[in-house]
Amino acid sequence: MKKTSSLQIIRRFSFEEWGGTETVVWNTSQKLVEKGSDTEIVATNALSKTKEEIVNNVPIKRFNYFYPYFNLKRSNLSVLDKKGGNPYSRPLYNYLVSSKGIDIFHCHTMQRIANTVRRAAKKKKIPYIVSFHGGFFDVPKSEMEEMMKPLEGTFNYGKIYDIIYKNNRFLDDAAGIICVGHNEYLITKDKYPDKLVEYLPNGVDIDKFKQDSNNDFRQKHNIPSERKVIICISRIDYQKNQGMLVDLLNAQQNKNLHVVLIGPVTSQKYFDNIQEKIDKYKLKDNITIIKGLKATDPDLVNAYNSADYFILPSIHEPFGIVALEAWASRLPVIAAKVGGLKKLITENETGLFFSDNSLDDLIEKFNLLKNEKELRNRLVENAYKEVISTYSWDIITGKLTEFYEKVIKKYHKE
Repeated sequence: MKKTSSLQIIRRFSFEEWGGTETVVWNTSQKLVEKGSDTEIVATNALSKTKEEIVNNVPIKRFNYFYPYFNLKRSNLSVLDKKGGNPYSRPLYNYLVSSKGIDIFHCHTMQRIANTVRRAAKKKKIPYIVSFHGGFFDVPKSEMEEMMKPLEGTFNYGKIYDIIYKNNRFLDDAAGIICVGHNEYLITKDKYPDKLVEYLPNGVDIDKFKQDSNNDFRQKHNIPSERKVIICISRIDYQKNQGMLVDLLNAQQNKNLHVVLIGPVTSQKYFDNIQEKIDKYKLKDNITIIKGLKATDPDLVNAYNSADYFILPSIHEPFGIVALEAWASRLPVIAAKVGGLKKLITENETGLFFSDNSLDDLIEKFNLLKNEKELRNRLVENAYKEVISTYSWDIITGKLTEFYEKVIKKYHKE
């Protein structure tokens, strides 16, 4: 059988600024190459100016870009690069069009870059698919408003290009759509009944999260060995709602509890709010914040394996890949009952839910988990079995390859 040749197109790809989308693109790309398929990652050079590199046999290429807005403050450029940016990139388009021997484009972003992929695919007469990683139909209004704040007071001269290039057609013309969140999968199936739509959850590198006897995370970050550690690994952002863990710690009034927050800061204002809350409660000695770790940093795995509980208090979460990482690290998980987490976690079997943004309910569920050893053990064992049987990257990439083949076959029949 001929191996499928693909390009993985993503808005930005930086090993220093990591998130769920980058995790999926990176791990599936490695597995595709490992299984003999040709693929490479194509992105703008937002947050990473290395134009070309090959890492773990995966070629990565990055191209110049621009935001089509007059009066855009320089200080807001990096804000858009981190989250919510909607750029144009002519060099990226030129590369897609000139690429040789490609069977399918796989677009992992939306809006202008997605439309760039659409235009290039039509010119090359090959199919393209789009993945929803961060939500598209089900992003809360408050989150959209927050993402648009850097553009206040600007003039969007890109609108004329959007009209000329028919930017609103990037989903209509896609040969297939992948959804990592089940809610969005149902919405997409309903909206595009004649299109190939696949629910393909994220995965995890199970071997990566095995316990290491040389784990020095606590010593490195001055966390006393007797403390019970609550960890949350996620972008530090209003969407992820880590401030709630500061409130939980304050409510516990327990000096033997410690909260560890790890993730790149994508909202400086929200990070400042967390710091103010820590100072207000006088909790500086019981909270460790690490503003991002490289995906390859052993401290990331060591952090999971040094913890006792994993809590994800997100206001909006299409999937929650970090819950899989916690499961692979044999951590009990508490999560907000939102978005894709409702499909991922089975209540009282693989994790506990607390009501959306309810501190009282979070306190109740944490106390239950803290005090019930049998419950903790059951959750950990069930979740570990689940992650091994369903969410390894081998399984996920196998399903992705099957979807590529299905899309390509249908495209060339029509």
